[in-house]
Amino acid sequence: MTRFLEKILSPAYSPDLDELYLLPGKADLEPSQIDISTYFTKNIRLKIPLVSSPMDTVSEWRLAVSIALMGGVGVIHRNMSVEEQVRNLEMVKSFPPIPLEDLYLLEREPCGRAIDAMRKKGVRNMPVIDPTGSLKGYVRYSDLLESCRDGSIPINRFITPGVSFDLPLAREAVKYIARGESDVIAITNGGIYIGSLSVHGAMEPIDPVIDDEGRLLVAAAINPIDIERAKKLDRLADAIVSDVAHYHNSEILRASSKLVKEISSDFVAGNIGTAEAALDAATHIERIDGFRVGVGGGSICITPNVAGVYAPTIWSVASVRDALEAQGLRIPLIADGGLRSASDIVKALAVGASTAMAGYIFAGTDEAPSELIEVGGELYKQYRGMASITSMMRRFSMDRYAKIVKNIPEGVGGLVPYKGSARSVIREVVEGIRIAMGYAGARNIEDLWAKARFIRASKKKTLGGRDG
Repeated sequence: MTRFLEKILSPAYSPDLDELYLLPGKADLEPSQIDISTYFTKNIRLKIPLVSSPMDTVSEWRLAVSIALMGGVGVIHRNMSVEEQVRNLEMVKSFPPIPLEDLYLLEREPCGRAIDAMRKKGVRNMPVIDPTGSLKGYVRYSDLLESCRDGSIPINRFITPGVSFDLPLAREAVKYIARGESDVIAITNGGIYIGSLSVHGAMEPIDPVIDDEGRLLVAAAINPIDIERAKKLDRLADAIVSDVAHYHNSEILRASSKLVKEISSDFVAGNIGTAEAALDAATHIERIDGFRVGVGGGSICITPNVAGVYAPTIWSVASVRDALEAQGLRIPLIADGGLRSASDIVKALAVGASTAMAGYIFAGTDEAPSELIEVGGELYKQYRGMASITSMMRRFSMDRYAKIVKNIPEGVGGLVPYKGSARSVIREVVEGIRIAMGYAGARNIEDLWAKARFIRASKKKTLGGRDG
């Protein structure tokens, strides 16, 4: 006979991320010496443990490029047509593994504004493009300074030819700048401007992850039921990532079993929230190269409020890692949900995750798809959950978030502060991860699994010491 009272008196307990802190341990290395390379899937090794969430206000090709340049991987969202998703993957794969930036002037730009832009960037020349994105040439700072007295003359009077490189030859631009022949070089694709390499960017530290053909790594999100979409993304995407709210579903498991027989790319299953889900999936699907773990933990996910269902990310990761290791299965886990800082990420890594998936961290960057919005003199970008009403209304295919299937939204939208370049954000997060691992005395991520110890605090530590 079911003991209903026992159900409510003996549930598993999971502390919030804000309650848990790593205890310091004996350190043998400086933070800069710590190895944070890790496995995204069984076959894909990253140089940093960061993965972008497949959200339509986060992960398109520009962000995927920046993350791959820094050693992580982006997952192109699926809230677009399959043709558009393929185009995003192609853009990442064709992009040179060098740090480009949007550094250009429009041909009708007043020369006074152009002079100011070059002064701020500290460069002697800048490319000029027309409204169609075609490269017209370059303007030189010295020419504008000498001839543009009142500052209002359009710069198209001062355009001169200059060297540009098409995408396949983009790496040659680094050598050209190293010889001091130009401060800024435009990179084009069939004459259309893609980005600029500057004298400053050429010195920027990057450590890209690339495939066997020297192309940047990238992944793509799918619904496992949509096998035809997955087949079109196969091979272009280094990994196919399942993107459903509740993966532990008989229909999804059956579809996944068929899917892995049709694709050669690595397959990441998810999202799952329990040990039972992981073991059930591993039993029914002949090839799983990774798991997305965590249900309802996202910072803009309201599934716990709407449905009363929640598998906290840190609890889920620890449960799944224990269950898999008990069966002798070493499958990489992607901690997914509510990870908003380096400290959150390290805690998830410490309980058995191999990588951390983040949306909030990247949503406010230049490379995120949303437009900049000014509110009260401050800059923001839009950020919304994939189960929010606005995302549901523009779905391209029926899925478990689509309005035709679920009539109640399980996510919300909002604004996040503008953060600038994704690469600068990533550098800051990576430094925080290394510092935390140094405090824990860990040499690498698997060493962190073994050495991490936690203390639970009843109240979040505040800046400046004790409250009051």
